[in-house]
Amino acid sequence: MLDERIEEAVRTLENPDLAAFRADGGRALGFFCSYVPEELLNVDGLASFRMRSLGCHSTEMADSCMGLFNCSYTRHCLEQGMDGDYAFLDGFVFVPGCDHMRRLYDNWTHFVKPEFLALVDMPHVRDEDALKWYRDEIEVFWNRLTEHFSLPQGPEAVWEGIRKTNRTRQLLAELDKQRWQETPRLSGREIQEISLFTASVPKERAIPVLEKLTKDIGDHTYTEPYRARVLLVGAHLDDPGFIEVLEETGALVVRDAYCCGLRDQLNRVEEDEKNGDPFMAIASRYLNRLSCPRMYGDYPRRLEEIFRMAEEARVDGIVLEQLKFCETWGIDGNVLLNDLKEKGYPVLKLEREYQLSAKGQIQTRVQAFLESMGK
Repeated sequence: MLDERIEEAVRTLENPDLAAFRADGGRALGFFCSYVPEELLNVDGLASFRMRSLGCHSTEMADSCMGLFNCSYTRHCLEQGMDGDYAFLDGFVFVPGCDHMRRLYDNWTHFVKPEFLALVDMPHVRDEDALKWYRDEIEVFWNRLTEHFSLPQGPEAVWEGIRKTNRTRQLLAELDKQRWQETPRLSGREIQEISLFTASVPKERAIPVLEKLTKDIGDHTYTEPYRARVLLVGAHLDDPGFIEVLEETGALVVRDAYCCGLRDQLNRVEEDEKNGDPFMAIASRYLNRLSCPRMYGDYPRRLEEIFRMAEEARVDGIVLEQLKFCETWGIDGNVLLNDLKEKGYPVLKLEREYQLSAKGQIQTRVQAFLESMGK
């Protein structure tokens, strides 16, 4: 069903679409968090790349620099950064989303030494003062980009990045709806691969592939047997293999609210090129989207949104996944576990490492979870 270009982008870091873009003079920037204003990385001549680690089986060097109590995602990325595996990227953008990410930034500065490196700060609360402050932070970051990469400084360039990024989000939302219909047309693994493809290739190259996929999806139906429909919620997850384990065991992921999935694509930037301020439009989008646990005080809204998604997709249960040593999701996940159960949903919480491991244990726990629901 999926285009070979999608499969290739999932299997490799520098995929053919990104390599061709760079061969034509384009520059690619890696970003580590969904709160990075990706629109600014998709202006003409630039392409955004969501950072992930592939083919890294040992973190010995990174462990000596960061310590074992940092999450394995940050340690795997640092290991490959120190090995030079991200040399195809022209710069990197961080957000201090957690202490682990801040430690990664410090080590990246010292060991990787990229030509362009930015840390875009982000408020932890949602109010009018935070919105104005974040808007100014985005403009400061834009000025750095334009100076380093010799970009046009007018708002037209920013609106172009917004339009391209919005178009991919619109198409992903259309595909997502096909997954949580009464008769699903796509699996959770397929949606994850589509999402990773979109985050790994230049947007102008991703859009035609997504448009064709949305056009052809009407002729496709997910035919594999499954026992229950589940909502997958949680931390950074960029491995379709984990979702495949869930679905092979009988838990079909029909909706998601995890980082690197479609949680990051639920809202578009409001486009008002005639009267609007592009930086304020971007800031509003990121502060008002479905938040992650780094946003202090936003838990009630986050809980209600997750509950609404579960209701909308008619799920039988909810799976919470988190990376080992992740403090933000370690706290939020325990509260979500209790509150979602109080709302009547069976919930399974799984702690995992970045690289897929303990597959048999995961399958055993999922099987027991399904049986507890009478599935």
